[in-house]
Amino acid sequence: MEFLSIPLILDLILIVMLAACIAYCVSLNKKLSVMRDAQSEMQKVAKQFDQAIVKSKLGIEELKKASKDVGGALQSEIDEAKTLVEELKLIQASSSRIADRLQESVGGVGQKINTPKESLSEDKADEEVVIEPRTDAERELLEMLTKSK
Repeated sequence: MEFLSIPLILDLILIVMLAACIAYCVSLNKKLSVMRDAQSEMQKVAKQFDQAIVKSKLGIEELKKASKDVGGALQSEIDEAKTLVEELKLIQASSSRIADRLQESVGGVGQKINTPKESLSEDKADEEVVIEPRTDAERELLEMLTKSK
């Protein structure tokens, strides 16, 4: 048992434990290098994701601006259309008054030309009065008025 002395046995146990430690360190080093590679890939993906978010924010802002521009233009068109409708109502009312005056002066009867609102409220049993115009202008005006009914 001389050759298996206690210091030799302790040295052998220490060598085996160091070999196991070195093997574990090599394995751990491989796992850490894989983790570092994955971390650099994650940084690249995070940068790309950040760039995509910035682009989408810019796109949304552009869409908002475009919708405001289109909405403003559309609103101005609607306002203009409302103004034109009001003007057309005034023109129609004025032309009805002028036609009534013209009919009174031509026919002397004093019957009014029915406006669209009045024609809805009156009975259908009423007969229309046929008026013979004296001039071409009166004839054209009466034709236009009868067509508008």
